[in-house]
This record gives sequence, structure tokens and C-alpha cells, in this order.
Amino acid sequence: MWDEWKAAYFLHKAAHRDPRRANGSLITEMGVTNNAALAGMFFPNARLGALEAGAHADLILVDYLAPTPLSAGNLPWHILFGFGAQMVTMTMCAGRILMQDRRIVDLDEKEIAARARELAVKAWARYQA
Repeated sequence: MWDEWKAAYFLHKAAHRDPRRANGSLITEMGVTNNAALAGMFFPNARLGALEAGAHADLILVDYLAPTPLSAGNLPWHILFGFGAQMVTMTMCAGRILMQDRRIVDLDEKEIAARARELAVKAWARYQA
């Protein structure tokens, strides 16, 4: 989602022709706080947006070596311009680890990729027909 956050950052500025629009803090707030509030509208019984016992524990670990000093004040810009999907090392959903050390825990990635290649040939043949 970081690419989408970056796109929102630039598109707001371009659409309004104003480089002061939609600063990094606003974009990360939209992506974190507002996203949890929006999801809460669709899942009203789920505790979202909090790291506490009983809440849905969806989180990631990111292997990020900051090239400049990192602080609370500049964190939004590190997220927008420093983070990339390739840096994610662990994912957890509802408290269950799905990926650890960049390896899917419960699925055979090679088997899934092989099956996808088989299905892609059939899908392409149907498309061409």
C-alpha cells in the first residue's frame, strides 16, 4: 500500500496545483488511522487499529535501514519515500504468522506457482479462442 500512499501524496499536490497540499503526516494518518476507522464501519464488532489483547493483530515487520535520522516528526516521509514491499520480513493476520523471514509459513509457494503456470496456459487459450 505504500505505493498508493505515495501516489496520493503526489496526486493531491498535482490536482490542486499546490505543493503544500496533503503533507506526509496527513497521508500516513489516512492510511493508518482513517483506514482502521473505515474498516470498523464494515466490521463493527472487530477491534481494529489497536495493538492490544483481543484486538485483531494484523501487522508486519519491515527491515528498514534509515539512510537519515529517524524520528516521530519525519516518520511519515520515511514511510512514503523509504519503505518498499520488498522490505517486509514478517506478516501476521488475526494474531497468526503467515510469513516469517520472507517465507510463507503454511503454503507451498513452488507448488502454487507451478499450478498458476498451468492455469495461465489454459486461461490464455480461452482468451485467444
